[in-house]
Amino acid sequence: MKSVLIYAGTTEGRRLSEMLAQREIPSLVCVATEYGEQVMHETLESRLIRVRQGRLTKEQMKQLYAGEDFLAVVDATHPYATLVTENVRESLSGSCLPYFRISRALEEEQEAKEGCLFFPSAAECAEALGKTEGTVLLTTGSKELEAFCSEESLRKRLVVRVLPGRESLEACYQNGLEGRQIIAMQGPFTKEMNLATIRQWGAASLVTKESGKTGGADEKMEATREAGIPCYVIRRPVAGQEEGHTFEEVLKAVVSLAQAEEEAGRAAREQAGRTAEGKAPELQTCKETGRGCLDVVLAGIGMGAPEDHTAALDQRLAETDYLFGAKRMLEGLTAKKEKVPHYLAKDILPYLEKLPDDAKITILFSGDAGFFSGAEKMRKALEGLKRARIRILPGISSICALSARLGISWQDADIISAHGTETDAWKTSLLFSLRRGRKVFFLTSGPEDVRAVGEILTGQGLADCFEIKLGRQLSYDDEEILEVTAKAATEITKPGLYAGFLIPKATGIATGQITPGVLDEEFLREKVPMTKEEVRDVSICKLHLTENAVVYDVGSGTGSISMEIAALSPKVRVYALECKPEAVALTKKNQEKFGAFNVRVVEGTAPESFEGLPAPSHVFIGGSGGKLEEILDALYHKNPRARVVMNAISLESIAQMQGLLKKYPVRDVDVTTVSVSKAKEIGSYHLMQAANPVTIFSFTFYEAEGGEA
Repeated sequence: MKSVLIYAGTTEGRRLSEMLAQREIPSLVCVATEYGEQVMHETLESRLIRVRQGRLTKEQMKQLYAGEDFLAVVDATHPYATLVTENVRESLSGSCLPYFRISRALEEEQEAKEGCLFFPSAAECAEALGKTEGTVLLTTGSKELEAFCSEESLRKRLVVRVLPGRESLEACYQNGLEGRQIIAMQGPFTKEMNLATIRQWGAASLVTKESGKTGGADEKMEATREAGIPCYVIRRPVAGQEEGHTFEEVLKAVVSLAQAEEEAGRAAREQAGRTAEGKAPELQTCKETGRGCLDVVLAGIGMGAPEDHTAALDQRLAETDYLFGAKRMLEGLTAKKEKVPHYLAKDILPYLEKLPDDAKITILFSGDAGFFSGAEKMRKALEGLKRARIRILPGISSICALSARLGISWQDADIISAHGTETDAWKTSLLFSLRRGRKVFFLTSGPEDVRAVGEILTGQGLADCFEIKLGRQLSYDDEEILEVTAKAATEITKPGLYAGFLIPKATGIATGQITPGVLDEEFLREKVPMTKEEVRDVSICKLHLTENAVVYDVGSGTGSISMEIAALSPKVRVYALECKPEAVALTKKNQEKFGAFNVRVVEGTAPESFEGLPAPSHVFIGGSGGKLEEILDALYHKNPRARVVMNAISLESIAQMQGLLKKYPVRDVDVTTVSVSKAKEIGSYHLMQAANPVTIFSFTFYEAEGGEA
């Protein structure tokens, strides 16, 4: 049975996985922190429950959906974790996965509760508390600490109750709290426990969130009334008051989906059994409409020639009522009722809605339906059509055909398509593979892409390292199999569809480094300052780069950091930001020299130059132009979970950075001073020559989910 994906940050997520397991429904529970994972493992022992720890970006969420076929997605995160909820919803955009948001109900109008004062935000609550006296018992969790700790007079009066996780404790210390002010405990807390804490610490007031019964707000309010102290309540954010479903409604809906899936599977097995016995299969019906299903096949037709059709495709074409595809694909083919020259979902879907029940529809795709084809997008689009039964027929792809023509294997080749791909993206991937001496199969949109491949080989000094074998107009009457040099490839103009292999030669094979470490001498420098080789190596390692990273290189100088990062993966995107014209020009020269197609050079002063750029996942700050605080502010607002590495040389910069680390919620803080000495030849002797020490600050912003204590 398919699993239910649960984003959990609250009691509801844990309870839901438990109750689903009792009904034999598996689940994958995603938690943000190590503490969350620990709690899950302590309370859940079912084989049907898997736990995944770590915060996920929208792209990582999408990758999760692509990697596993889930029954449904449930957002059971904290009501105040609005960014997480937003990311979950955006990650599901265009997906057919059922989505449910568990919303905590506020059982009654809490303005009417005696002794409670309500505030729209933590900042306004802290401002009001600043006008009071006595100890404040803060039970809002670690996320809101900054608002209450910014003023020293209030911070010294706080006693905070937080979850006993590493991130919560780090947040306490980073906000200037001392050990005697911290209560690290896991709830739930009864009225009696809250009352005992108030009396033990002599609290003159208590602060909580408007989190409803599940969040323990009622027990805190009851305790403050009995103790005779005011209860300060932070209102739930507007984004946390969205319409959702109660826990019971979500449980019922998910169980219904699981039962429907089980029934559909049972029916399919029974039908398969009857077919195997030689009986005619019964007509499949769609429960949602009570009507017969449209029989839809997405078919790969090979490269064009009829002799490349599979037997399964020819059989399907013989029985098809309606045939869809590009005009060139429909030529020479017939359908029982109609041929329709549509190949986009937006055109096909309205047409299908008008077709009679049980019609046989075939939608054609060139090559193989699973190889750089539109079949996957079409399948997802058609899933919204409730009365459609969808199947996919594979075809012969150009990579299979060309490898057969050449008598070589393709299972060890890197596959790159220039067709329908941004130029910089496919060139970056190609150069990455070539530098590592890999066999490459490439698809093109025409001769202009073949010329670009030749230019990359010649421009990067790789012309003699690879054989170039091309297939033009494969399967057509004017098919050609060609072997050309890199220079000859740059001169190809004959129109047609090209595919090709780049095959490493036995000698002179290019090998690319898989670690940072380009020699300083290899960069064009002129008079622009440059981060030295050893400091570059450490700084890049401290960035903890990931696949698909979006990197800002602030104050790029020569661009040495940008070029090294860009060479590590073709999926990384680097933005080299520099305000000095001579440095911008030099960065562009190095970009051209190293073939760094995945680097974009941006001229302008930070942080103003951030505008219009995608949010960074990783940031290297080599120069700030005296605007370090403004830069960090802008980065935090761009992505409150970005990884940042900054190099500082002067004592003033080091002191400023130390102070700024206390302003932001950060984790994984590391401060390292690197002192490098290199041998310099003087006559017949080698003397060690020291460079200026560099202090490397590295940390990760975080936006805690703020579980209450």
